Amino acid sequence: MKKVFTLPLGTKFVFDEENETLTLVSLCGASCGQNGAEGDYANSGLFVACVDSHRFEGKKLKYNVVDCNGEKFEFQIFDENKTIQVCSIWQFDKNNGIISCKYTLFNTSENSITLRRALPRWVFSPGKYGVYSQQNRWGNENQLQHHALTDAKLCWHGKGTRTTVTSSPWCVLEDEENASAVAFHVIPCGSWVIDIQPEIFSNESPSPCVTAGLGDADLFMTLAPGESIVLPEVLIQSLPGAALGRAGAGIQQYMLKRLPETLHLPPVLYNSWLYRFTDFTREELREQLASAKEMGCEVFIVDAGWFGKDANWSAAVGDWEEKPGVPFFGNMAAFADEVRAAGLKFGFWMEIERFGAYCSARTEHPEWFPEHSVRIDLTQKAAAEYLFNTVAGNIRKFGAEYIKIDFNAALGFDESGAEFYHYSREFSGILERLRKTFPSLIIENCGSGSLRNDLATICLYDHWFVSDNAHPFETLSIRQGAFMRTLPGRCLNWIVTRPAPERRTPVSKDLQVMVCTAATWDEAGLFSVNYVMLSGLLGVPGFSGDLAGLSAEIKAKMAEYIRFYKENRAFFVNSHVYLLTPFVPLKEYENYCVFQMQGEGTDESLVFVFSNSMSRRALRQFKLCNLDADRNYLVEQLFADKKESVTVSGKTLMLYGIETLLPENQHVRHTAALYRVTAIKNK
Repeated sequence: MKKVFTLPLGTKFVFDEENETLTLVSLCGASCGQNGAEGDYANSGLFVACVDSHRFEGKKLKYNVVDCNGEKFEFQIFDENKTIQVCSIWQFDKNNGIISCKYTLFNTSENSITLRRALPRWVFSPGKYGVYSQQNRWGNENQLQHHALTDAKLCWHGKGTRTTVTSSPWCVLEDEENASAVAFHVIPCGSWVIDIQPEIFSNESPSPCVTAGLGDADLFMTLAPGESIVLPEVLIQSLPGAALGRAGAGIQQYMLKRLPETLHLPPVLYNSWLYRFTDFTREELREQLASAKEMGCEVFIVDAGWFGKDANWSAAVGDWEEKPGVPFFGNMAAFADEVRAAGLKFGFWMEIERFGAYCSARTEHPEWFPEHSVRIDLTQKAAAEYLFNTVAGNIRKFGAEYIKIDFNAALGFDESGAEFYHYSREFSGILERLRKTFPSLIIENCGSGSLRNDLATICLYDHWFVSDNAHPFETLSIRQGAFMRTLPGRCLNWIVTRPAPERRTPVSKDLQVMVCTAATWDEAGLFSVNYVMLSGLLGVPGFSGDLAGLSAEIKAKMAEYIRFYKENRAFFVNSHVYLLTPFVPLKEYENYCVFQMQGEGTDESLVFVFSNSMSRRALRQFKLCNLDADRNYLVEQLFADKKESVTVSGKTLMLYGIETLLPENQHVRHTAALYRVTAIKNK
């Protein structure tokens, strides 16, 4: 007897009780299976496992449906010899188009087993498919890539806790014949993998076989009898019409509901790094502190440069002893008191997972450190306790309420065979313990300038760093990619300025500042204050550079934007974003970048418009998303010299777009505007 289970989001299963097979017939409206039936071993079933010398897939696995209530579908998977059992729960969020797929694997045999692969599988019907992924390089993160699925396997993977080195744990499979698409998000725990194998039978087109979850390149995890492993959760997102620009909103609305209540609202901050890197004095920081306070910053952070006995701070990580000389002469706590006296919270930088070759912990406890690795073995209880006490001790010493956590080195090979699964669980436990020990502590995820930015970390850190790249335009491209898969309101942006030089060609009357346009001051450019600040407001504004050197007029102008952010902080933090323009590669300047940031549970949107062209394209219209067609909206430009507004119907704004007007000046490349779109209450 066959049972058909029709579920939300265009998903359908067929369960054959006699043969104990469960066939996925459609997923998010995409056809699955071999014309709706099971294919051969490599192209059927919902799971693949390699245990000891055995491979379980296809007909070697049996299925049993446990529960189906319309919003949840639960089933079990087992092999004939009862070596393993997999319990799976699929939960459907119809409003946001998300399916949560959770799998737990049990060793049901009488002996220990070695797990070498354990991955959920989704098999799609033959057709013409394209795949989108993201390449991540330092300073060049979240760059969209397109691949035609033909004869070659596509595979992306992450390494340890730096989960977005090389690739993001995300991809989109697009059926190009019916303009539908499915996105896969892995919530990593250790190394992760997404693998798309184009299976070809006879003369058919490629059939995509997708597996995703725990990385298996070096997996040889031992499970004792009765022991289990909770595999990384995979989120599947329905993308009707293959609309990539709308992809972010669904996952953002979904993840906002999953954030822990213990997370703090992101503050406006000043960080010392791109002021003078590690070459600064206490007196110089005092000047920056005074200006940060004047402009409205809420936290003052001392980055790398406060520790290390020799000049090479990078080699000193792991010991965390204050410098005996400049800048604080071994007394940063006194400067922290100055910060608090000024009314700001004090924060500092640590790279807690990296240990230099000659740090004292390595000398005293060599057994804690894997060979040829910069990391400490957190699976050893004493080592994990040492790491926690080291971080907690410095937080107490400086009375810090903010810590910026970085990690600038590769983890290497996990000789335990667990692909950093256990390491990641222990590290997450340390962060959760820090939050419980210091309830007011704000934790920033820097992670090598955004090479650890995934759906697991957004639940552990209060906010995440978008990139070490400080270019106000290039980071728009970086954020376009990031906003396809993570939260915009917890994205921390660099606003790095210093006084502009004399203007020999004053082609506009805009206030200008010198801006860092890379990850160092070796590259810089002139930008209007309006452009710089609007770019910074697309997320969380964070400052560095020489604020003290700016004129009183410029500081006052910047303070207006800071006040706006603080007054609307709840809107920003609880927002989702639609990309109203196509993805712009990092170095392509002749483009508009337009974002619609919509408040969760509000009738309000902010439309950020950035032009990066000298072609004098000043008047443009952009179609808005997710408005009420039957209501009217008040459209007003913010931070403009003239306070003008217009009333437009939601239907018009979605069909024909919002009219935007930027300054027309052939000599100015970077111009920007911000519009507020608010629904008018019906009488």
